[in-house]
Amino acid sequence: MRMCFKLALIVICLLFTLPLLMAQSGNRAGIFITGKITDSATHSPVMYATITLLKQDSAVSSAYSGEEGNFSIQVQQAGIYILEITSVGYDTRHVDINLNTTGNSFSAGNILLTKSAKSLQEITVTGRKKLIELRPGMLIYNAENDLSVKGGTAADVLRKAPVLNVDAQGNVSLRGSRNLKILIDGKYSGQIARSPADALNMMPANIIKSVEVITTPSAKYDAEGAAGVINIITKKSRQSVSGALELGASNLEQVFNPRIAVNSNKWSTSVHGHLHRLRRKEAYAANRIQYNNGSPSLLLEQEMNSDNAAPHGSGDIAVTYTADSSTEISFGANVWFGNWPQDNNILTTVRQPGGTITEQYKQTTDAAEKYVGADLNLAYSKKFKKPGQEITLLAQFSPNKSRDPYHMLQHDNHGIRLYQELNNNLAKSREWTVQADYLHPFSNNGIFTLESGLKMIIRNASSRYNVTAAENQEALEPVPSRSDVFTYSQDVWAGYSMLKANLKKNWYAEAGARLELTSFNGDIERAATKFDNHFTNLIPSATVSKKINDNQTFSLSYTQRLTRPYIWDLNPNINASDPKNISTGNPDLKPEIAHQAEFTYGFYPTSAFFLNTALFWKQTNNAIVEFTAVDNNGIATTKKQNLAANKTYGLNLSAMATLTDWWSTNGNLNLEYLDYSSDALQILSKGWATHINLNTTFKLPNSFSIQAFGEINTRKIMLQGSESFIYYYSIACKKEFPAKKISLTLALTNPFSSYIPQTRVIETQQFYYALQNRYYNRAVKLTVNWEFGGLFNQQKTKRVNNEDVQGLPKG
Repeated sequence: MRMCFKLALIVICLLFTLPLLMAQSGNRAGIFITGKITDSATHSPVMYATITLLKQDSAVSSAYSGEEGNFSIQVQQAGIYILEITSVGYDTRHVDINLNTTGNSFSAGNILLTKSAKSLQEITVTGRKKLIELRPGMLIYNAENDLSVKGGTAADVLRKAPVLNVDAQGNVSLRGSRNLKILIDGKYSGQIARSPADALNMMPANIIKSVEVITTPSAKYDAEGAAGVINIITKKSRQSVSGALELGASNLEQVFNPRIAVNSNKWSTSVHGHLHRLRRKEAYAANRIQYNNGSPSLLLEQEMNSDNAAPHGSGDIAVTYTADSSTEISFGANVWFGNWPQDNNILTTVRQPGGTITEQYKQTTDAAEKYVGADLNLAYSKKFKKPGQEITLLAQFSPNKSRDPYHMLQHDNHGIRLYQELNNNLAKSREWTVQADYLHPFSNNGIFTLESGLKMIIRNASSRYNVTAAENQEALEPVPSRSDVFTYSQDVWAGYSMLKANLKKNWYAEAGARLELTSFNGDIERAATKFDNHFTNLIPSATVSKKINDNQTFSLSYTQRLTRPYIWDLNPNINASDPKNISTGNPDLKPEIAHQAEFTYGFYPTSAFFLNTALFWKQTNNAIVEFTAVDNNGIATTKKQNLAANKTYGLNLSAMATLTDWWSTNGNLNLEYLDYSSDALQILSKGWATHINLNTTFKLPNSFSIQAFGEINTRKIMLQGSESFIYYYSIACKKEFPAKKISLTLALTNPFSSYIPQTRVIETQQFYYALQNRYYNRAVKLTVNWEFGGLFNQQKTKRVNNEDVQGLPKG
């Protein structure tokens, strides 16, 4: 009843907001020229055509056609103009426009484009998009034009995207923060929510068209994700039959990626699969010094090595029925499965300050992470007679199941068993989502547009864990204190409203707010412990931008973001697979709220050069951070807590340059100052961090091309310590056979070093800990790709996008 009342309150607020905004929409600025670009032969809409408004051979304004071929261009005064329409694969079209109207809009009608006589091969080359594009509120990385990711995964793609960073374990961060949300075609994925690193390694690069990096999301997006939102756009087809087969093999992985799309009349269906075997090899040497009144009291030394192969796969099917030009119904299903073993061997030595060994043992751990999950979604969209007016209804069900057991054995130097432990953990989750979005333009010229919507998410999760253990040669016995059933439920009710305005003199503004009501409760059965909480967050967002001229823009944005803990953060099950370094969840975690602002400047004087500069600031007062404490027995416990206040500010540069017809390059620089403080712990940690990457491509004769990529991350500051410098580089060579639509790509990853080293240091008054990691990722990969059918063109489908759950980072 309480939730129904809150939902009713949201609906009432939205209903009151709509007429108020409509009442303010009377003023208009300039004249808007609207029209539709259509293929003269098929009469289908032409997407992304460039429409340029000319006056006396000088460009006055420009725009792109949308998914339905529609466009709108603003001009400040009446007169005689020429519309120039260009699109890849079509002849250029010129249309005379005589604006002698006293109104504020002019319809150019349906403009037909005729296919050009160029060959398909010529069109493919000349029509290629830039690798990086600037759009309002986002940076776009066109991954389909990057040959070095052939045969790779989504993790390889995100590593090349501007502003983003992917570490050696596959964890993604945006400007130093992992608290971000990753969507696929605007759709939430339970697979990614559970473990982003694993999910990205299960998604093939060959289905990715582009990546949208949204650093200051508007009220339309769920408030979750303190750093921002990443939206991965996949390839879709409008051809009758099209698809591809991709095979890749290296010393570290083998991959098979088939995909096919079939379009017939009003129906379109696409299917893709992914089978992947990934080898992960790493080692570390760790040293921990424990202090008592400032003097060393205990020394811990550990050496670990692991070498595991993880077979996994996924499949996706999408079916769309277009009843007419205004109505669309779609269904999608994504299923994934995998087994990610984490077997390892550890040699542990404990010494007194004088060097005397008090404890030494060899440990073998057999650990697995087996899971299966799915996302089932249904969408309905309806366009009204007024251009741009649309309503969308979305629903999704996401069931997941995982089993995460480990069996740990300890032996002395003579092979005699000292201890063994078996931990069985079975986790299940069910998630239901329903949402409605409405887009309302107040006039045909699109000066003012209202976006509003409602959303409901219901989550139920459980974890049943059972621990048995035995000393020496004894049989395994239950450990009741470490065995329990943890259940958790979370409900999120949300509503948003946002007004967009295209103003005079190329100004643009949008402002909105999102109200989210969250209720959660948990139960630890045997411990007879229950907890619950309710909280309300009103999240504002605002953006103002200005197009200075045809090659300069700037924008200023502000928003708030929040991060909610989920079951893997709250689960009290203790992971003691390494008894000297254990980890557990924290049922007392509270959501964190971040304030962030950004100023961006875009400069693109020619089509051969692009520069985006961003100044950013973010502050979080109750940040969720990992905290490690060591007890008197020398056991370190790591869990997340609300302990810190974080401040981050810095500069981001993204640039692209086409130096010659055969040489292009792009790169990113992220420079940030991190300030972590905790009054409760009396900790202050601050310093600069830098991330640099550079990507360059050479086009050679006979359809050969070469691409080189490299990135460097300098020392990174954390609340309790720091991570050292780390690097990554790759070289790829591609040979295309255009007539047969076959390509071969040979890629080398870190060819001049067998492993990447990185050191992590935690330093407190109680202990000093240094972990020296070695990630073995030198690889030689050969990929064969065969495409059939036509070119792949983007066809967006409405999807659910629950970007409100904090992911579980690997490592």
